[in-house]
Amino acid sequence: MNSEDKNYDVIVIGGGPAGSTTATTLARKGHDVLLLEKARFPREHVGESLLPFCYQVFEELGVLDKMEANFSRKPGVTFSNYDGTDQSHWCFSHVINDPSYLSFHVHRAKFDDILLRNSEANGVEVAEEMSVRQVDFTDDGKGVNVSATDANGEDKTFKGRFVVDASGQTTLLARQFGSKKPFESLKPRAAISCHWLNANLEEDLAEGNIKIVHLEGEKLGWIWMIPLANGRLSMGVAANMTYVNARRRELSKAHDNWQEAFYLEELRSSPVVARTIEGASLAQPVAANGDFSYYAAEKYGDRFAIVGDAAGFLDPIFSSGIYLGIKGGQRVAEGISALLENNDGTVLEKAYQDVDGAYQLVEKLINTFYEPGSVRFSGVDKVLDQSYKKFETAYSILHLVLAGDFFSNHQKYIKAIELLRDKSMIDKYRNLIKHPVTEVDATVCRRKEESVITMA
Repeated sequence: MNSEDKNYDVIVIGGGPAGSTTATTLARKGHDVLLLEKARFPREHVGESLLPFCYQVFEELGVLDKMEANFSRKPGVTFSNYDGTDQSHWCFSHVINDPSYLSFHVHRAKFDDILLRNSEANGVEVAEEMSVRQVDFTDDGKGVNVSATDANGEDKTFKGRFVVDASGQTTLLARQFGSKKPFESLKPRAAISCHWLNANLEEDLAEGNIKIVHLEGEKLGWIWMIPLANGRLSMGVAANMTYVNARRRELSKAHDNWQEAFYLEELRSSPVVARTIEGASLAQPVAANGDFSYYAAEKYGDRFAIVGDAAGFLDPIFSSGIYLGIKGGQRVAEGISALLENNDGTVLEKAYQDVDGAYQLVEKLINTFYEPGSVRFSGVDKVLDQSYKKFETAYSILHLVLAGDFFSNHQKYIKAIELLRDKSMIDKYRNLIKHPVTEVDATVCRRKEESVITMA
């Protein structure tokens, strides 16, 4: 049967991690699913560092063996000031006592392709090089028509009972509905990134840790360094848009490619980063993303749902995007299934309550990172003019947040972060949660820490 003649249960727009996870979950529940992807996979994408809580989702999707075979491992995070003289190491093994503490750094072209082919293996019909233009909701209140254009420029229309927008930063339905909004609490920022060859890896990077270098003053940003399995080092600069635009105006006078000039200027301005790239070379042209914090105010209805980056995107300082996308996709898929099978919308409503709560939690954590005078993740032994030991319980919550526990306990953690922002509330915080005491590592996080890991 021609795809245009079928009436699918669900049409998913976008084959990235959120779209493929949603499609796979729905197909496993017995639904007839069509996935429309505008590109031909594998294709390059930004966003390589994952959180430990992705591990369980990979197990449930049946791709964990492929993840372990293809990608490098991530035992924790190193936060550093700009010159590397003050830093702290946050090891996921301190709060995760099973093999999932060891997360992944991925090559996104390969990673996304693994998830999309897994959708096909689970019965999802995948149509690549199919660019969706619009979604129309039928007058009878029972279906949707999805208009698209294929690789040959031919117009296509696909019919379904329900549509999922996983179009990423294209934000198809949010734009169509006029419901795309900025996160008011977050200042607009720009990010420029690239892969490097033959970089000089210090011990933390060599062990697989992502390294975050904080940029002070008017930059209000950070530099990330992510070691990948293929010998490449992914490096990016995120900074306040006002600062970036000011530098753009100056650099454009002397450089044809002001973005690359800005990128190199910022990397070389940090001594710890400059040491890493000395003698190294760019592997490809730089990629730029601007004003990358937004959300869809209207995320779901009786015939549509929006997941992943199409539903919302936050400053990627804590590598939260993939986990928010795939876990949210799983939860939303369960809600869609209940709606289609039993006309029960309560599961979908609850899923979005947790999705929204997870985004609120990450938003608060991001604001905590940027707020002058607030918690500094580097130099934790110096905050509040107290020793780190006194506040070890308070900081243990940050381990779990950094590990990706955004969904099940978001209300508790939102309260905890609010207390962390108020110096007078630390003692009250200590009684708010019952949580294992942990200490910041004086040395880097390791890929193998048998002494602290209980293997399943």
